[in-house]
Amino acid sequence: MNVYITMNAPLADRDIENFIAAIQPHIEEDADTIGVPVRTFEIQVRLHLPRLDRAALGSPEKAYEAIRVHAIVRAAEEHQSAREAAYQAHASVLLNVEKVRKDLSLSFSDDYGTTLRFDDVKPAVGHRIQSRLHYLRSERADTLYQFGLHLPGATMPLTYVAFSRCDRQYVMDALTGHGLAAAPHEILVLTRMHGLAGIPANLMSLTIGRAVRAIKDRSDTRFVITAFNPMLGFDGRSFRAAGFRAIASSPVTYAYDQRGFFQTRRISRKLFPQRLDTPNNVLMVLGVPTAAKDEVATLDGLVEIPPEVHSRVDPINPPAIDFSSAGWSQWLCEHRALLENHWSGATAHPKYFEIPRGEADPRGQCGVASVWLARRLRTDLRVEPTYCFGRLSFDAAGVGDVDHHCWVEIGEGNDPRRTVIDLTGDQAEGNAERIITGPHDELRARGIHYEPISRLPLDALPTDRVWPRFLDLDDRLGPRR
Repeated sequence: MNVYITMNAPLADRDIENFIAAIQPHIEEDADTIGVPVRTFEIQVRLHLPRLDRAALGSPEKAYEAIRVHAIVRAAEEHQSAREAAYQAHASVLLNVEKVRKDLSLSFSDDYGTTLRFDDVKPAVGHRIQSRLHYLRSERADTLYQFGLHLPGATMPLTYVAFSRCDRQYVMDALTGHGLAAAPHEILVLTRMHGLAGIPANLMSLTIGRAVRAIKDRSDTRFVITAFNPMLGFDGRSFRAAGFRAIASSPVTYAYDQRGFFQTRRISRKLFPQRLDTPNNVLMVLGVPTAAKDEVATLDGLVEIPPEVHSRVDPINPPAIDFSSAGWSQWLCEHRALLENHWSGATAHPKYFEIPRGEADPRGQCGVASVWLARRLRTDLRVEPTYCFGRLSFDAAGVGDVDHHCWVEIGEGNDPRRTVIDLTGDQAEGNAERIITGPHDELRARGIHYEPISRLPLDALPTDRVWPRFLDLDDRLGPRR
């Protein structure tokens, strides 16, 4: 891999910046008309610009009209959600406050004083921030930790940061390119960051610092990786204030749905690729324990990530798992016991709402149990799961079929040896086997038939109807420790 020192030339595209300068009066006028901050609107313009080719930039007025409606819609949606969030976060308390002390305390001229609370953010709140407040408007299904700063009595945080496991090879390459050694489970990626408009300038770096300390207490994480996107006008200032160091330049993928709206590449539905070549992201790293901090302090230069490495989506060195072992069975049993202690009427499918429920009743819980399992398979075992919805039937007499059922599979849909994992097999009346797992063809030979109607990757689940019920379950389970 190539290592280069400059951080200027790769980060700016003259044609793009000239285009933004030419249409800046239109950006300001449209932002004012719809009542959103100019910066909020400009980000959406930049985010949708790669739909066009480079030749289009030569006619700024015409090019702007091609993406104007998309930017207006997204910016207006984001701003409306932000206004509601600001009210629920009690953000008006911070009016005219320019800086918060490191101990998170605040004092005012009228003798009023208070202290911000750093805490885990509930999954349902994190869902709202990622899907409605963050400029990408796309939730990460594999979020492992999420934290924020709160004012007393507030139901929404002022700031928010979310972390996921490292699941991309190019992130590993960015570290090894600098001689930094770490296993995938020792790396977290800061995937989402959000702060309400008008908050003190140092709140984001304070949030990151507190979050890293919490992660250090809860895990064996050595490095936290994040990125900033110069194409969108970001410069990584908050990351640098928190101690991050630039280590790599990496391609960015822009994709759009049939209506022309930006979607992240993790979305599985049919998307249309960008037509405009764009500047790279800058990857940054932060050491968590002291030894890792010392290693990061000596780094210099950027590793250049090739496009072919960036585009790889296969799991990083997935471990070999013996799905027939006693240890695997015990792992499933322990997690089934954990889940059933937190099931409720709110986590069950609505068709089971009026059915009298006993303790640990699995009926209607197959969806949330399968989503939870799918996420654990990726975050804990680096295995890519598939969430299946379909029919479960049995050859055995006296065992009822389940016409609407959910389970998890590992492997391709046309592979007869793909592994089936069903945490709620006892949902079928007359079946005493609480957890059903094994190769698909072996289960069929036993007279147990799993017939999927749909198969969804984990990243597609935040837009599925099961997700709100899963968030209720996740809230009940509490934060990851």
